[in-house]
Parts: sequence; C-alpha cells; structure tokens
Amino acid sequence: MPRTDSMGVARSNSSRSSKTGGIPANCRAWNWKSRKPAREADNPMGSEATKIVDGRQHRTTRSRTAICEACLDLVEEGVLRPSADEIAERAGVSRRSIFNHFGDLAELYDAVVEVGLERCAPLLEEIPSDQPVSLRVDQVVRIRSRFLEAMAPFTRALTAQALVGPASDQARRASKEATRFQHANIERLFQKELARLDPIDRAETLEAISASMAPLLWETLRRNRGLSAARARAVMKRMLEAILRDALGDAWR
Repeated sequence: MPRTDSMGVARSNSSRSSKTGGIPANCRAWNWKSRKPAREADNPMGSEATKIVDGRQHRTTRSRTAICEACLDLVEEGVLRPSADEIAERAGVSRRSIFNHFGDLAELYDAVVEVGLERCAPLLEEIPSDQPVSLRVDQVVRIRSRFLEAMAPFTRALTAQALVGPASDQARRASKEATRFQHANIERLFQKELARLDPIDRAETLEAISASMAPLLWETLRRNRGLSAARARAVMKRMLEAILRDALGDAWR
C-alpha cells in the first residue's frame, strides 16, 4: 500500500534513498565529483556512457538546487511555510518531482538551510582582533546588523518551523548551530577584553554580548518595535558598549 508523506503526496513504501544509491542523511548537495567514473575496461561504452551519466547527474543537481532556491525565495517574500505546490510552481518543476529529490520536508529543509547561509555568507566579513576595541565594536555592529537584516525572513521561517513545522528538528538544529558560530566568533573578536575578567564575569559578559546580537533581538527591534535598520543598529551598538563598559569600566576603550 502506498503511504502519504507530510506534504500529502502518495509514495511507495520503498525508500527513495535505497533506489538512488542514497540521498545523504543530512541532505547536503550531492558532490558528484567524488564519484569515480567507471573505467573504460569495465564499461564497454567508454567515455560516451560516462558523459551521459554525468549529464543526468548534472540535471539532478540543478533540479535540487532550483527547488531549494525556490523555497528560499518564497521564504524571503514572507511565505514562512511554503507548500509543495508553491515550491514546485516557483521552481518550474512538478509537485512529484520535489519528492524525487527529497524524501520529505525535513530533507528539503536541511538543504534550504545551506542555500540560505550560502546566500548571506558574503556579508560576514572577517574583523581583525588586534584593532582597537572601539573600532571592532563599530565593525561588528555594522556587519552583524547587515547580516541579520538579510537573514530576517529566514529567521522567521526557522522560528515558524521550530514551533509547528514538519522540519522542526532541522530548524532547531540550524538555530543552535548559528548561535554557536556567532558565540565563537564574538569570543575570538573580544578575546583580549574577556581575558581580563574572572571566569564567571567572562562567561556572563560573553553571553550578554551574544544576546545583544541575536536574530530574535533584531527581529524585535525591527518588526515589533518598528525601528528602522539604522535605529536598530544604533540600539545594538549602545547595548554592546554598555556591556563592555559594565564589565571593564573605562578600560574597555
């Protein structure tokens, strides 16, 4: 008997991954370059057959990417939980084609998280940790606020999925990984200042700085409070300066 998946499409009981040789469990984009082509001695069709296989693999990868991009475009336009029909229409594929590439919404969401981060990654500039602290504060606020503004629709989608979505586990994991990354980056950036504090003050100051740059705080300032991006950025800077001043006194500058 066919089963019905979380998006309402009837599927056979056999696993898609067992048919295709394996959609990776974490649903990252397939790396076809790692697959070695058959040797001509083993393949009487030789390089011509290899070209055909490579072409099919390229089309598969292209279709998967188009589906992920379509889902992310819808999220950025405010559709926090796009349906299979909406994704298929935007990607220019059939509804069933989505499930030829992804077992369910959870697998799709894993891939979409990667695409979203790849889109915004260029906004994250490296800040030298040996600059004066006041300059580092200015730069981290500028870079972080720009990143949070670009990621705002994706942050809302993550929140919606984490609460009620079929990909809630993936959404929560993505949020935690992003928080850990931000936490580590802040610790590196203000390592010299944090090193002056005792362990308890250091831990609390680091948590406070991280919280002052959290996506949900930016969302509160921009949407709930209705501040402009410039005003929200000024609030973030004021919070960061206040945290450093409280921890280090006048020495923070």
